[in-house]
Amino acid sequence: MTEAFVYTETDRTKSRWVARAYQDFVKSTGRSRTTLRGLFYHALQMKASDYPICGGFVGEIRIMRPYHENDGEKLPKWMSKARSLGFIPADAILEETAGEQLFPPEIDWERPYFLEVWVAKSALNPLLYPICQKYGVTLVSVNGRASEDAISALHQRCRQPTIILCLSDLSPSGAFFSSDLASEIAKVEPSMGNRDIKLKCIGLKPEQVLDLKLPLVNAKMNSKEDHNRFKRYLKPYPIDPRKMAELDCLEVHYPGGIAGFLSEALAKYLSGSDPDNESWIIQKSK
Repeated sequence: MTEAFVYTETDRTKSRWVARAYQDFVKSTGRSRTTLRGLFYHALQMKASDYPICGGFVGEIRIMRPYHENDGEKLPKWMSKARSLGFIPADAILEETAGEQLFPPEIDWERPYFLEVWVAKSALNPLLYPICQKYGVTLVSVNGRASEDAISALHQRCRQPTIILCLSDLSPSGAFFSSDLASEIAKVEPSMGNRDIKLKCIGLKPEQVLDLKLPLVNAKMNSKEDHNRFKRYLKPYPIDPRKMAELDCLEVHYPGGIAGFLSEALAKYLSGSDPDNESWIIQKSK
């Protein structure tokens, strides 16, 4: 079977649009790689009414309009086809990988404490890892919530005071990543000595979403309990609890993207100029 029969004209039309959106991202940011959701947020803020609505099997364009949030459901499909057709580089769009990943620094920095960054989605690893290497920080990524194995491994390696900086979406499932992680860490009885661990959410927090004017999209409600907890958390803020803000939107709405965001945060904490010193979650496991 030849390529002509594998890809319809609709496939090609939509894939060419993905390529244009990607090229516009590169031109706007100067960066050649981002996550799928990063490309989604770039498409949302594009001004052109150039998203093609196709009909039938021949790929005729019935209408051109601005990209819409609901179009994001099909973005993985069109991105995959655009990559297969060679319209975008194979490594341009970063995707989630299964399991939990640990990336220790290549050089053993001499500090009186260990410093780690924990992130709740693995697609960001290639963007965050170079920043962690620059500052001599361990990077740990989990799929939404840390497993018992990840927490046990933390206790095994933190033989001195440890600081964990957490990154997660402001969403019903992500808003409590740091506090839930702290609770799980405190439950574990380490087999060797005491463990002194501090945790801090460095993003995304409601104040950041408001200050940076980050875009909000419809939140996924995994359970009524999660929704009610999220609603209570957002009560002091003018944020609709039916909406969420994702880390990936920083790729478009923060200088230097998510890497720039982490670099600035690490520079502040390592210099001792913590602007939010009261928000530490302190856990001492005995």
